[in-house]
Amino acid sequence: EILKILDIIKQQSDKKISLKLEAISQNIKQGNSITDSFTNTNSFSNFFISMLKAGETSGKLDVAMTNLAQYYDKEYKMKAKIRNASIYPIIVSTLAFLSFIIIMVFVIPNYEMLFDGNGIDPPLITKALINTSKFIRTKYTYIIIITLAIIPTLYCLSKISSKVKFDNLKFKLPVINKITKIIITTRFCKSLRILIKSGVQIVEAIDISSRVINSDSIYKKMSTSIEYIQNGNQVAYSLNISNIFPDMFISMINIGEESGKLDDCLSTSEKLYDNELDIMLEKMMKWIEPSIMIILGIFVCIFMVAMVLPMFDSITAIQ
Repeated sequence: EILKILDIIKQQSDKKISLKLEAISQNIKQGNSITDSFTNTNSFSNFFISMLKAGETSGKLDVAMTNLAQYYDKEYKMKAKIRNASIYPIIVSTLAFLSFIIIMVFVIPNYEMLFDGNGIDPPLITKALINTSKFIRTKYTYIIIITLAIIPTLYCLSKISSKVKFDNLKFKLPVINKITKIIITTRFCKSLRILIKSGVQIVEAIDISSRVINSDSIYKKMSTSIEYIQNGNQVAYSLNISNIFPDMFISMINIGEESGKLDDCLSTSEKLYDNELDIMLEKMMKWIEPSIMIILGIFVCIFMVAMVLPMFDSITAIQ
């Protein structure tokens, strides 16, 4: 039956996925277990494989697959929320940057010629904009080369040691700190609830859920919490040691642990923080939109004062 299902999915998938599914089918035909067959492709996360193993061992593979489908659906929706919230600021910032370049390259040189032609001695702020314009126009080749060199460098650094520093920085910035905690808590909740519900042991479930967060610095902190649990400490107390999760989440874990209904408390926490993430992103958008407009307004005012005011002064002096 599993082979038929894989064959149906394979027919509806693109070439890359079809090849992976074909490899899984061949492994199953050779007598390997479903879990081993998926593992041998090296294409699935530890979370997915653990869920698969739990479902296969318990004889509830359909339930495990349903839980995985729900998890990845919620994960996709959460990423979509964050992506949609960032689209507007990115578009406006890009347009603002392009407008700045156009003004510097095409508009200010006209004012510069006008000032020179009429013998106007512009104020300091005007000279600063004119000098900035000259620098961009004459050194644009170096600016492009440096920018193209910085982008891959920053990307490489983010993949190495600086990624840990960046992760730590996110916990120190005022607004980003709260949003980061909510995102981490939501992802941790979802994966931990599904793993526990599928019969995975608590220590292994926490370890896998920590990896799902995809942050080396957070996993390092969570490793300490796992050691505390292995030494006989309560889950809530051990998770609190990591100093990652909000106090409310730790309290919910404590209630679930004491009542023996940890999966129910995790489900409640997941809904709570999912809603809180929506509210936080909505609030952030309400602050970002006017903030960008204010910054653009300030730049326009500076430009008007720097370029137009000297002209009015010269006209007034002639009269």
